[in-house]
Amino acid sequence: MNFEKSDELRKKSHACIPGGAHTYSKGDDQFPKLSPGFICKGEGAYVWDVDGNKFIDWGMGLRSTTLGHGYKRVVDAVLEQISFGANFTRPSHLEVEFAELLVNIIPCADMVKFAKNGSTVTTAAVKLSRAYTGRDLVAICADHAFYSYDDWFIGSTVMDAGVPQAIKDLTVKFNYNDIESVENLFKKYPNEISCVILEPATEIEPKNNFLNKLRSLCDAYGVVLIFDEMITGFRWHIKGAQYVYNVFPDLATYGKGIANGFSVGVLAGKKDIMNLGGINGTDHERVFLISTTHGAENHSLAAAIASLRELQEKNVPKYLAKIGASLRKELNDIHKKYDLDSL
Repeated sequence: MNFEKSDELRKKSHACIPGGAHTYSKGDDQFPKLSPGFICKGEGAYVWDVDGNKFIDWGMGLRSTTLGHGYKRVVDAVLEQISFGANFTRPSHLEVEFAELLVNIIPCADMVKFAKNGSTVTTAAVKLSRAYTGRDLVAICADHAFYSYDDWFIGSTVMDAGVPQAIKDLTVKFNYNDIESVENLFKKYPNEISCVILEPATEIEPKNNFLNKLRSLCDAYGVVLIFDEMITGFRWHIKGAQYVYNVFPDLATYGKGIANGFSVGVLAGKKDIMNLGGINGTDHERVFLISTTHGAENHSLAAAIASLRELQEKNVPKYLAKIGASLRKELNDIHKKYDLDSL
C-alpha cells in the first residue's frame, strides 16, 4: 500500500503543527504505522486517503459521524442554511428549534445551552455546580478517559504541565461501580464537593445498582450529579444512557453524536441550576456560563436538527445495537476459536 503523499504531508504537518494534528486523538502516536496518514474524502462508512487508498472508518470521525460521511439529509440541510447565512448578530430561529427538540428528547433537560465542543460544555457544567453549591471540589471517575481539556481535569492527569497545583488540588477521584469510594470522598471532604462527574456507562456497564445508589448519595450530600454523555448520548438510546438505566442527573453534556460530524456541544439540565446562567434573577449569584461567537452558528445547528430527526425517525440507536451485538458475537467466536486468551 502506497503512502507517499501522506508521508510527505506528515513531514510538513510536524513542522508547522505541534504533534502533527490539531486533535491529539488523530496523532501519529495513536495509530499503527500502516494506518492512513491524511484523509481527503469520506462516503458512508468509508474514507480515502490522499494516496487513493480506501479504508473502513472504524472510528467514524472519532465517533462523531453516526450516520456516515456525507449523509444526504444532513448535507442538504447544511447547504441550504449556508445559503441563508452562517452567523447573525442576533439569535437564529434554529437556536429555539434545536433547543426545543433537545428538551423533548433528553429526560433531564429543562433547559439547554450550546457550544462548539464537549470540553466547553463539560467545564460549564462544573462551573454551574460550583456556583450552585458554593463548593470548590470536583469528584471525577478515575476509570473514564477524558472529560475536558481544561485545567480542572487535565490537572488530574499525567500531562498536567502548566496547571497550577492549587487547581490540581480541587479535583478528587472515585472508581466506577464502587459506591464506597464515592461515599468515602464525601466523608473525607464534608461540604466541599460540588459535583460528581462520570460517563453513565462505557464498555463496562453499571453493576449492583451503582447509578441509583450514586443518585441517592448525591441527593443526601447536596452534590450535583453530572453525566458525560458524549459517547452514550443518542447512541445507547435516542434519550441517552440516563433513559436506559432510569437514572437522571442534574446536568448532562453531549457532543460527538449530535450533528454527524459538525461541531455542536450541548449542556442540558435542571432549570434551577441552568438558570444561573440566564439574565433573569435567581437566589444565586449570576454565572457567566457559555458565550462564544460561533457557539450557535446556523449551519451546525441545521446539521444537528437534521441528524437528530433522522436518528429519531429511523430509530438508528436500535439499529446500531443490533449491528453491535452481531459484531460482538463474531469477535467473541473468533476469540474462542483461536484461544486468544493464551496469547
